[in-house]
Parts: sequence; C-alpha cells; structure tokens
Amino acid sequence: MEKGKFEAPKGKKSVPRRNDQNMTVRRKESVMSRIWPVLAAVAGVLVLVVGILILTKDSRNPKVGTTHSTVEFTGMPRADLERRFTELDMMIRKDLVLTLTPELKRGETAEEPLVLTLSDAVSDVHLDLVQLTADLNAGRGREDANADSYVLDPRDYLVFSEDSLRAEIEEFVAQNASEYAEAAVKLEDAPKEMQPTESQKPSEEEEEQPVEELPPAKLMTVHTGSVGRKLDAKEIYRVVTDSYALALIAEKPEEVMQPKMSYELEMPSPVDVETLWKRFCKDPVEPQLDVNTGEVTDGKNGFGFDREELQAMLEAAKPGEDVQILLTALKPQVDAETLRNSLFQDVLAEAHTDHTANYNRTNNLKLACEAIDGTIVLPGEEFSFNRTVGQRTEAKGYREALVYTGGGQSKPEVGGGVCQVASTIYYAVLQADLETTERAAHMFLVDYVPFGMDATVYWGSLDYKFRNNSPYPIKIESSVHDGQVHMILHGTEWKDYTVELDYQILSRDAWETVEKEVPDDGTYYNGEVITTPYTGYKVKTFKTIKNKKTGEETTTEIAVSQYNRRDRVIAKLEEKPTEPSETDPTEPSETDPTEPSETDPTEPPEPSSDPTEPEPSDPEPSSDPTEPEPSDPEPSSDPEPSSDPEPEPEPSEGGDD
Repeated sequence: MEKGKFEAPKGKKSVPRRNDQNMTVRRKESVMSRIWPVLAAVAGVLVLVVGILILTKDSRNPKVGTTHSTVEFTGMPRADLERRFTELDMMIRKDLVLTLTPELKRGETAEEPLVLTLSDAVSDVHLDLVQLTADLNAGRGREDANADSYVLDPRDYLVFSEDSLRAEIEEFVAQNASEYAEAAVKLEDAPKEMQPTESQKPSEEEEEQPVEELPPAKLMTVHTGSVGRKLDAKEIYRVVTDSYALALIAEKPEEVMQPKMSYELEMPSPVDVETLWKRFCKDPVEPQLDVNTGEVTDGKNGFGFDREELQAMLEAAKPGEDVQILLTALKPQVDAETLRNSLFQDVLAEAHTDHTANYNRTNNLKLACEAIDGTIVLPGEEFSFNRTVGQRTEAKGYREALVYTGGGQSKPEVGGGVCQVASTIYYAVLQADLETTERAAHMFLVDYVPFGMDATVYWGSLDYKFRNNSPYPIKIESSVHDGQVHMILHGTEWKDYTVELDYQILSRDAWETVEKEVPDDGTYYNGEVITTPYTGYKVKTFKTIKNKKTGEETTTEIAVSQYNRRDRVIAKLEEKPTEPSETDPTEPSETDPTEPSETDPTEPPEPSSDPTEPEPSDPEPSSDPTEPEPSDPEPSSDPEPSSDPEPEPEPSEGGDD
C-alpha cells in the first residue's frame, strides 16, 4: 500500500482525501524551520489556543438544505488531533434523519413529508482511527519535520458501508415512489348475480298498471388515480453521504445530520360525484301537477347510483384503489295516484274579513278574488298579487272606490278596495307560516285585519308576494259573499307545530281637531267634518310556534308596521264683509248722535252658533289578534270646497284601500 493512502475493505467506502474549496488546509512554509528556536518556547501555548475559529460556507450541495457554517483546522499537537478525531468519530455514529418535502406540480393539497432514518447500524459510518494512527506514525500531515504540529482532514478518514446504505435507500424509494395515474371510470354490464331479483320486480298489481320497463343494472368501476412521487435513489445517496462528510467540519453538526431535500409530487384530480352522475345517470321524473288543468301527470323512471354511498366510498379509498358501485333503475319517490290523493286534502289556513257595503268597492273585491281563485302555487314558487290579478282597469270591470293617496288624503280611483284582498291573503299566509317575500303596510290603520297584519298594493309600485316554502303545492280558494272576503289555502299539512299570531303597540300618535277656513257659499256648514281622522301607530307583529309533540314554544318577530296619523279637519266659514251705509254722510242724521243706536256699529255681529259634530272617539286596539279591529271614522263623502282644493300627489305611498 502506498504511503499516506488507505484502501477501504471490500463493501466499505472511505471518502477520498481532498484539499478542495470546502476546506482550506493551510500549510506553513519551511521558513518556520529557520525561526524554530524562537517559537519553541511558545509553541506549547500556541497549540492550545489554536482551534476551530474561522467560519466558511459550504456550497457543494445546494439540495441538502440551508448552507452550513464550517470550521477551519490549523496545526495542532498529535495528542489534541487524536482527541479531536475521537470526538468526531462518536458524533458521526448517530442516526441521520433525511426529510423529503413534496413540491406540488399543480398546487394540490400537499401530503406529509417523507422521512428516511439511517442508523449507524445500517450505514456503519465511522472514522478510521486505525488509519489515522498509522498516518501519524508515518509523519503524514506534519507541518514541519521537526515540529509536533499536524493538519489532517477528518473527511479523509470517513468510512461507511456503501452497499448497505444504497440498499436501504433503494428500499425506501421502492416503498414510497409511485407513478402518476389520473382517475378513470369504466361502465359495464353488471354480473348476473347483481341484476334485480324476483322480489325487486313489480308485483302483479303493479304489472296491471302501465309500468316503464326497467333497464338492466350496470357496474361502474372508479379508479381513484395514483399519486406520482419522483424519488431519485442516486440523488438521495449523494445527499446522505455529503451530509456525513459535512457534519465532520460543520459548526453545528447536529443540524447537518438532519438534512432536507424536496421531490416532485403530482396528485390526481379528485373524482367528482356530480360529474359522474351527469355523465352516466338520469334523474327520475316525479309526477307533476299541471297548474293550468289541475291534472297530475305520470312520473318516469331514472337510472343511476346512490350519490352519498359513492361519495363515502371515495373518501375512504386510498390513492390507486378501485371503487365499484351498482347503477340501477330509480323510481320516482311518489307515484301519480298517491300524489293525486294527497294534494289539497288539508286546509293550511283560512282568513275571512268583513267588508263595507259599498257597491263599487264590493265589485272590485269580487273581480280580484275571481282572478286569484284556483291559483296553484308549486313548492318553491312565488305568488305575486299584481301578476295574478293584473292591472285594475275599467275595461276589466273595475270601478272607482276610495284609495289612500300620497298626500294623506282619500280619493276615488279605479280598483279601490282591492288592498283588502291582499291583506286577507297575507293574514292567511301568516297563519300557514309561509314565507312572505314582499309586503308593505297601509298608510293608515285598517279595520278588517288585526293590527300589523295588513298588506297594501298598488299597480306599478306596491305588490304583495309570498313563496310556497312547503314541500307540496298550494291551491288558493278566494271569494266574496255574505259581507266578507274569504281566503282559504288548501294543501298538504307538513308542519309538526301550530302557529299563533299576536301584536304589540309600540307607540301611539293621537289625532287632533284642526279648523280650516272655507267660503260661506253653502258647501259646508260651520263645524262640518271635512277630513276624518286616523290615530298613528307603530306596531310589532310576532308569531309563537308550538311543537305539537313537546309543547315547546318559540316566539319570533314578523314585522314592524308604521301607520300615519291624520288630523280631524272641520270647516270654519269665512266672515262676510260689512255692507257700506246708504246714508249720505253729508246729510244730518235723523237721530241724535249722542243717543245710542240700537245696534252699535263698532261691535261685530255674533258668529253663527251652529253646533259642530262631536269628535269620534279613538278605540283602543284589541289584544285579540284574531278579531278585526274598528277603524277611525270613514272619510266623508261630501266634496271638498272648490275654493281650496287639495293637491293630488302620486299614490305611491298609499294603496288600493
């Protein structure tokens, strides 16, 4: 064997000795021999203070992770050198833990890092201290022929079992590396044993009915796809061996013994159950109710799989596994006959409101109810009063009746009064606990429904709407007879609770009497009522839901309604001007001016003492929400004085009262 060289045993490997950029071995010039007598005295002190001083950077292996600071070795006595190498030998015999972090190819959810732990029992890593002793005995590394100062690279004595290390790494790669495969689906005829059995076939009674033939079952196999992990055994081996070598010269060897590297990861796209359904399946068609004819059409069979079952199997499957599910005929949940027998069998709610005996107004109520009567609202569908009733016009037979206008007055208008129909529907909808989507309160309080349970409408601006949030169709029965507006909601009862309605008056704004001067032309008498009053209210309505089984009650707010105040306006006749005297002021008076006249001209005439009508009392609202409340007095039918006409603003704030 050549002097200064070491030949590793078979199956072992030692790192070749080197003098590269990763470690600088300073060799002092032989000039030290000429000053040896001077340095001999202090040599012992110098070798004690010379150690691990200068930090350098190792850029030899960028994939090992962050770069590590290294130390520089300078000459030291043999005993110190041997002690240092012994310490390094003990340090290098610890486990090396390599962490491999995935680099995502398409931004998928990352998996946990892979960890490779290499024990010294596997790698047999150590420093060859026997070879070190032999080299020191042979004078290798001596800085000067006569000096006890040595400089040796510990990496030159690093030994490990190459075969054992490679085998461990290759086994790790074989267990964790995988080829990428995208998810795939295959559909084929199901085996005979998976086809519907006799017990699943239609009964004799069902066969008498026109039944759609069931298609044969299919078997769908879903391959979940495989994760692609690209692991390079050669690269891992290089990182491991470089880490062993770097640990010998690192300032923090414990960090170097836990190297990190990355690998490419490709995840298959997740299988979307809904996409598979749209591709291979068909929803059954449930029996349908024709809202125009009221007839129920037959349903149709579908074909597919259980969505929830497939989703659960996919979530439980590991990457690369196959999942199988059967596709069979899917019948409608309800047959047509059952649907026919269940529709409109229950009264969900009903409301009956008294109306005034006014021919025009009653005519309008009847026309609106006729337009609504028989309307069917399907589950999820929205009912609109204006869309159903349409515009109230003379061509349709509507007449003029009083409406509330934007100026707070009441005036005749075509279609007046139909707000009562909308309010009656709203009152019934509240009792049925359906979803109101649009509603506005009247300008003034009305008397035909409880406080806060009215709804006003006006073509082009105000509408009343509700949504059928029940699972069954609803049919509206509406009519006018016996002095009432009748609204009945027919459907299929689905609620396990009852609904009670109530209200609370939050504030009250009492009306006052206001005088208005009018010409004394015979239109009004003094004190006559021109405008009837309304008390203003702020009202909160709420509902209490009571569970039929447990009796548990829950109260929630429905709405807060604001009703305006309108003062009582009475007529005050204007005083007539005094007629001038016919007596010629130049003629002497026949009476003695000193005598008092029968009528003192300086005293004004006594005003008319015509009595005024008594002010109507304002009834307090009843606490019983099911009884209709009396309103403030109806507006007078007497015309307003032509000399002081009220403006006619747009009726956007009022409604067809």
